[in-house]
Amino acid sequence: MQFLNRDFYNNNNILGYITSSIQALINMNSTILGTKEYMLFFYIKEDFSANYFSLYNADIDLECLGFSVLQRNTRHSIEAFLDLVNLSNDSDYLTVMEYCNNRNNRYNPKYHSILHGSCNIPKKYKIATQMYNENIPENILTISSKTNKYTHPNVFVNILNYNDYDKKLGILRNLLRRL
Repeated sequence: MQFLNRDFYNNNNILGYITSSIQALINMNSTILGTKEYMLFFYIKEDFSANYFSLYNADIDLECLGFSVLQRNTRHSIEAFLDLVNLSNDSDYLTVMEYCNNRNNRYNPKYHSILHGSCNIPKKYKIATQMYNENIPENILTISSKTNKYTHPNVFVNILNYNDYDKKLGILRNLLRRL
């Protein structure tokens, strides 16, 4: 993969930096491992690692789904990031996460003005930016929307031909700009 910066994947790489930084935090306070915040961080780290290895090992010739692993993991990371931001701002946000996971639960009423009974990424973004005044670029919603069709098996995505190098390169460029 000639277009990737060598600093991204050489011996002293970004994955090593993230791992050693987190290990230092865990060494200072191992109780962090039992928190929902760490779990959300771990999802993001796991998705990033999977994207990294998927890119590093991609067989561009055989790719036919538009780099679905990258798309799916990116969308998943966005939701985990928004949940992490919101939960870090207010522990009551856990009620929203419970509601999203199991519709039988009720969320804290202070979120009703934004949620109105439904839970999705744009609403989680609104909670972060409007309730907690977090400065998160709005293009995160565009990225989430564009990658959403890859969250479940979708036989209706456009199939790329073996020789569609320009299309594949365009998809990779867009994904790398978003990552």
